[in-house]
Amino acid sequence: MRSVEFRSFWTSLAVAMGALVIGCTFAKPEARGSGSGGVGGVGAGGAGGGAGAGGRIPPNLGGFPGKDGGADALPPPLTDFPADPIIDSSAPANAPALFDGSTPRVGGAPCIASPIAGTLMPRNWLRPRVELTPTAGENLFEIDLAVPGFAHTLRVFTRNPATALPADLWNRLRYSVVDQPITVTARALTTDAAGAVQLTPSAAAQTTFSVAPVDAPGKIVYWALADDMGTKVGSLKGFGIGEEGVRDVLVPSQVASRASSETCVGCHTATPDGDGVGFSMGPNNYFGSLADIRQGTTGALPSYVNAGAMSTIRTLRGIPAYSKGHWSAGDRVVLLSDTGTLNWVQVDGTAHGTVARTGDANKATEPAWSHDGNTVVYVSATSLIDGRLGDGPADLYSVPYANRAGGTATPLTGASDPAATEFYPSFSPDDSLIAFTRVSGSGSSYSNPASEVFVVPSAGGTAVRLAANDAAACESTLTSPGLTNDWPKWSPHATTANGKTYYWLTFSSKRMGTTNAQLYVTALVADGSGKLTSYPALYLWNQPATDGNHTPSWDDFSIPPIIVD
Repeated sequence: MRSVEFRSFWTSLAVAMGALVIGCTFAKPEARGSGSGGVGGVGAGGAGGGAGAGGRIPPNLGGFPGKDGGADALPPPLTDFPADPIIDSSAPANAPALFDGSTPRVGGAPCIASPIAGTLMPRNWLRPRVELTPTAGENLFEIDLAVPGFAHTLRVFTRNPATALPADLWNRLRYSVVDQPITVTARALTTDAAGAVQLTPSAAAQTTFSVAPVDAPGKIVYWALADDMGTKVGSLKGFGIGEEGVRDVLVPSQVASRASSETCVGCHTATPDGDGVGFSMGPNNYFGSLADIRQGTTGALPSYVNAGAMSTIRTLRGIPAYSKGHWSAGDRVVLLSDTGTLNWVQVDGTAHGTVARTGDANKATEPAWSHDGNTVVYVSATSLIDGRLGDGPADLYSVPYANRAGGTATPLTGASDPAATEFYPSFSPDDSLIAFTRVSGSGSSYSNPASEVFVVPSAGGTAVRLAANDAAACESTLTSPGLTNDWPKWSPHATTANGKTYYWLTFSSKRMGTTNAQLYVTALVADGSGKLTSYPALYLWNQPATDGNHTPSWDDFSIPPIIVD
């Protein structure tokens, strides 16, 4: 069948699928990690939560919300790809003939950096973006998608090495093709300025991904270190899964409780109601703080905060830990540990004290608190630097909360290896698992290239190294350890479907080849027998790659969705 231009392709697609489709063209995205959206010329939000090209941000794809926040009906099912290829505006009209009519050369297949083979995407994920690295500087690409049972393969021709699926197509594909492998094949060639083939089509590279039968819930709020007129400024930014942009959540000037010299919002944790964040405020001393993040009250002290408690929080400092099990009137408690002890402070009162850790004479830092409020897992270290873990050795320990009294502290089996340093613990939403960061030996815990993410049962057991630590196999220069994979945080809920439980985990990594950390998401799936399977990492291409994006928190944050006007 004769190929069609992209605009007329959409008209044909609308007729074939019975759906109303708005015509658009492919636009050249920036290089990998730029935050460009690919199809439709949509980029990620920059500092301040702005939209990408054209000033628009696509709709949140996580449930088809309308402008009023309500959910629209699901699109009609997708049973086949269109027979005609997509030729975007960057590619020549005869691109299919150039690939089909030239003798393929041996080797030279492009590296498919994303999606990594075997990736599992949540159903409400960003439009999948195929990211290619040509091996010989090729400038024209063919990207094919194939689904078992579909009569046709989707063929896309573009000069853009990072190309996302059209939103309308993804909306239908993600609900119609679930738990099935979707195969991506890519080839590359080179043309001169006149359009003549200079380097014939390469061998084909191939990868697969699949779509989970569940969404990834909640919203991610992360610490972004941006350059503001030569000055590094730390603030909190956030987004919902599937939103193709980011928004400011809390900037230093909004924090009502800050001193004038405190110009950086640091490490943060969501309050259990999602309406606020506890965090450190610096850059001098990094005092403890707490602020509302809801629209209209952003930066204000929550109404329940006691002035005396706030003074104690500022003095004790530290990365805060909260629990849903202890977040009701008269029992709103935060754990802080920059003094090397586990301090508890009643936020809506004046009471405070320490959680006893019988049997552990080391210093405590970086606590994680189970959602049921019964258990605290923390880092046991011989020394701290500025109140936080610096160099190891350090292990994870578990201690009962016991209504503020504490108890016997015990090493967490699987996360207390004397030949390693374990830190940054985080409870899964059902409290059954602990994610943590690990480095071999006793190296630094701060942005260590050797760090990797592991998961262990919260009761102790065998730790599992996540597949998400590794980059695509063809990216031979990116190997882990060496990618600074750390700071794992779980999504706020686990979802069961077809006898399996789906967990989602976000973490930061410097695998983009720059000094800027970026955020990734991975899936862990437990089958009915309890076997846990980990999957490769998904890159969140909506984030601004010019920022250093680190220390994510994933919760039911009360921040508005990013919606198209």
